[in-house]
Amino acid sequence: MRSPSASRAGRPPLPGHFDDRLGLLRYAVVIRPPSVSFHQGDFNCSRLLDIDHASLGEWSAQVAVVELGNFVAVVAADPDLARHAVRRLRLHWEASSALADVAGQADRNEGENGSTLNAHRPGTMARRYGWPNRLRWGERAGWVVADVLPTRASLWVDTATSDALRDDLSTLLALAPAAISLFSERSDHGGLSLGRLACDDAAADAALISRHIEAPIAIWLDADYQRDVDALGLAETWDVEASGAHALDAVSQQYGMARHAPAMALLLTGLTELERSPAPASRPAESPYRRANPVVKVGDQGGGSDGMRVFAEESFLDEWSRQQTSDPLELRLRHLDDSRGQALIEAVRQRAEWRPVPTSGATIDCSTPLTGRGFAYCHLPDTNGEWESGTRSAWIADVTVDPVTGNVQLTRLVVGQDAGESVNSEALTSALRQQLLPESSLLLRHDGGIDEWGDPTVTPRSMLPAIDTLTLNTSGVPPAVTTDALTPGGVDSGWVDARAHFNAQTLAPGTAAIANALCDATGLRFREPPFTAARIRAGLREQAAADSDQAPDFGRRPESTLFGTRRRRRRRWTSAVVASLLTLGGAAATVLPWKASIAPIPRPASDLYSEAAIERGRLVAEAGDCAVCHTADEDGVANAGGRAFETPFGTVFSTNITPDEATGIGNWSFGAFERAMRHGISRDGHHLYPAFPYTAFAKLSDTDMQSLYAYLMTQPAVPSRSIENDIRFPFNIRGLMAGWNLLNHDPKPFTPDPTQSALWNRGAYLAEGVGHCSACHSPRNAMGAEKRGDDYFAGALIDGWEAPALSQLSKSPVPWSESALYDYLRTGRAAQHGVAAGPMAPVVAGLGELPESDVRAIAHYVASFMPTAIDAAQASDLADEHVALTAAAPPGFDAGERLYRGACASCHEGGDVPVYSRAETSLALNTNLHSDRPDNVIQTILDGVVAPHSRAGNAGDMPGFRADFSDSQLTALVSYLRGRFAPDQPAWEHLSERIGELRGEAVP
Repeated sequence: MRSPSASRAGRPPLPGHFDDRLGLLRYAVVIRPPSVSFHQGDFNCSRLLDIDHASLGEWSAQVAVVELGNFVAVVAADPDLARHAVRRLRLHWEASSALADVAGQADRNEGENGSTLNAHRPGTMARRYGWPNRLRWGERAGWVVADVLPTRASLWVDTATSDALRDDLSTLLALAPAAISLFSERSDHGGLSLGRLACDDAAADAALISRHIEAPIAIWLDADYQRDVDALGLAETWDVEASGAHALDAVSQQYGMARHAPAMALLLTGLTELERSPAPASRPAESPYRRANPVVKVGDQGGGSDGMRVFAEESFLDEWSRQQTSDPLELRLRHLDDSRGQALIEAVRQRAEWRPVPTSGATIDCSTPLTGRGFAYCHLPDTNGEWESGTRSAWIADVTVDPVTGNVQLTRLVVGQDAGESVNSEALTSALRQQLLPESSLLLRHDGGIDEWGDPTVTPRSMLPAIDTLTLNTSGVPPAVTTDALTPGGVDSGWVDARAHFNAQTLAPGTAAIANALCDATGLRFREPPFTAARIRAGLREQAAADSDQAPDFGRRPESTLFGTRRRRRRRWTSAVVASLLTLGGAAATVLPWKASIAPIPRPASDLYSEAAIERGRLVAEAGDCAVCHTADEDGVANAGGRAFETPFGTVFSTNITPDEATGIGNWSFGAFERAMRHGISRDGHHLYPAFPYTAFAKLSDTDMQSLYAYLMTQPAVPSRSIENDIRFPFNIRGLMAGWNLLNHDPKPFTPDPTQSALWNRGAYLAEGVGHCSACHSPRNAMGAEKRGDDYFAGALIDGWEAPALSQLSKSPVPWSESALYDYLRTGRAAQHGVAAGPMAPVVAGLGELPESDVRAIAHYVASFMPTAIDAAQASDLADEHVALTAAAPPGFDAGERLYRGACASCHEGGDVPVYSRAETSLALNTNLHSDRPDNVIQTILDGVVAPHSRAGNAGDMPGFRADFSDSQLTALVSYLRGRFAPDQPAWEHLSERIGELRGEAVP
């Protein structure tokens, strides 16, 4: 959907047939009501009272506000301006009294008939299963574009349910479905999907706004739309109950009263009438086990989807078998009296080499990846409602769960099908890869939280599961089993294309098979999809808190596992008390001047951690520039320590963080590592100095902390003794840091701001946490602590370089925009600002390893502290004005001008003569020349610019002139540069003294 150039600019290209309307493109940000609820078909939200348009101030002429019922959006020609305007615009809402009633009823329902229905009769089990209205917010972050004309509409959106979206848009726009065109990067999945995504809501938003302002509209789709997923709740619920001491004596199922929700724009504008009465069932609910056992019965109320019913029934049977300590597959066979179904299950069992697995009391060892397998079966009538000729499908899914990250890898699928006639197994395998895996991955993806890394849509080929397909013909005799290794063209021409039979009904058991496999691996039962990494992590941690009185220790061996051993359940209040005591104990330990050491451990085995955890840790390390600070110089060994940091209190040297047991952190347990990162206390108990920014690293999530530990422990071990710090008395008394921490340090992890967007919160998590941006860009007080409030991001001096202000105090002649910040952080160059140099060059190189969305999030967060946003056209005009003012050299700088003409002009003013590197940005736009301090200009001339060679781009180099210019020549050149290219700024004072100081300091 986005070309690389458009991505860097922060703007989407329109599809080819929109090119003639490109100049009309506008950007919108939607404002949802503070409270929204869709419960059992009833929609309620806060009611919009009025909009204070005057709150936009001077922006009122540049932005438009769309108001349609309770639907509000801000539209501008620049995406940055639209986002800034949303933060400024004031709206007044009236809370809906119905929302409190809905919340209270939901609580009562949960207490009476919650996700775990606890039957009181012995030998009876009851459960509730649900399916959400929106499976998740989308497949990837990106632009959704809509262009609505009076007679047709065109949308660019990665919808998974095009028919449902087209129906909603038809109602919303009063257009026939045939007049609505949907374009997508998704490959054709035959119209199959496990559920709707909130990208449909973003598409409806864009379409509604486009119709209103009569121009193409682009909306940024990201985890902010998760709020729609949460607000719309469940589309279906199923209650299942069974009784019997050792067998299913009776089973009842009942379809719940949840309702499918249309696009949020329809609900907010009131353009749709919600159906209040229960949806009529097209046919009675069916169960393949009903025929096998006459006393098994299905509830009288029909309705609901086949996929939901199969998920509920097959999940319930798996739960029942585990409670009754019987094999899940054997349970199905005992209650199935259909020869073709029995033959199919037996064939799948043999192909997968199914072995009875422990169903209760098993120990879950979370020190290593968890593996599990699950089974599910379904038998559904054909399209004519005929039972005997319907489709039978049996699945066995194998999964591997990373207990650190919560990531799930679907390692193998064995899929058996009996559709009444022979099926092309090669085609079925192809259909599984094309149609099932993109959909099933939706079940297993992350949910866009503040500590989620990477692109969930990118799945390496090596991580795709092995798919075995098996088909039976009408006689029930299985043909030869085939896999995706079949040679194309080697199929009997008498077989039919599997796509004719591979449909949504065939997919029905897939979700239950995966859920059952997850339960087998982790002991956690998920009764609603999706099974995101965040949910799995949270479940494992809750399980650990209930099963162990000790905090998890990543470095211990399996007998004391990462998350504890699942032995017995404890009361919830016990966990709460333990957590409170640990919190109080941690606080007390922080303020004590002397700390207990944490016992060393043998270096953890490198195969203890999954590839996913190690890769996540690598990204955390890149974001935090670990190797930059913990490597002595360009020729030093990565992470072996030895780099000097000059502070007002003396010189601090970085330490060895390789896993060498004698001189590094190889004998540190995770508990010791976490204490250093969160509290600034080393394994042996001594306090660390805040030159190591533990004040920022403390904000890391538990998962990122564990992943970083995993990454560091799997790197090469390098012996390298630490260099003694040279700190003046009394600051060399480390115990004094206890009082410093009490006054200046908060060890709690990052907490998202609910009033801000998901993009802002992700950027804040990265910038304030592992990225520790403020450690360099905020000034410090007399005690070396970062200043807050108005001084946050106000600029500071680090190792002879000025980290410029990133706030209203920025000296940049052209205000930084979010797009410009993204360009700078991603590529090391911003067209109207210049290139990254000095300490920022390795920072940009590290950010080049991060996903694009993360760099964009950092830019979005930092931009919120910048001066008032201006659009691209205004920025260009302002840049031209500055350049025009500096066209002629000022009088009185003859010596400096001669040096500039001889050494600088060929690169910085262009020409036909070949040069070392061409500067693309005029010095008139250089922030350093407009600063109150000359340090960066001096450092750049002395030692040049080493461009950040990142994967995202190469900004270009500049040679240094340390050996070419004397101090007096450098003084003349710097004075000329300031006078010509920053004529509105006063001359720098004491230049010669500062040049002498910086020349005498060691080159960083």
